[in-house]
Amino acid sequence: MADDNKSLERGLSPSLIAGIVVALAAIDFVAQNRNRITIHFLFLSFDARVWVALLITSVLAIVAAELVGRHLRRQRKKS
Repeated sequence: MADDNKSLERGLSPSLIAGIVVALAAIDFVAQNRNRITIHFLFLSFDARVWVALLITSVLAIVAAELVGRHLRRQRKKS
């Protein structure tokens, strides 16, 4: 219970405020980018909202960066 009182006394932390700002920016981004677009990738074509396409692209980029980073870390450990 003492920890709960300390967190209430400190008020809002900078990381909480930053998280709220980022969340509000994300909501605004989604609201402004609801148009549908046609995406062509290799032999596939499909319709998606702009924000969904950007979200998928971002997730794929993060996964690719993690896989490449993991590979490079393994290579450094071997040498």
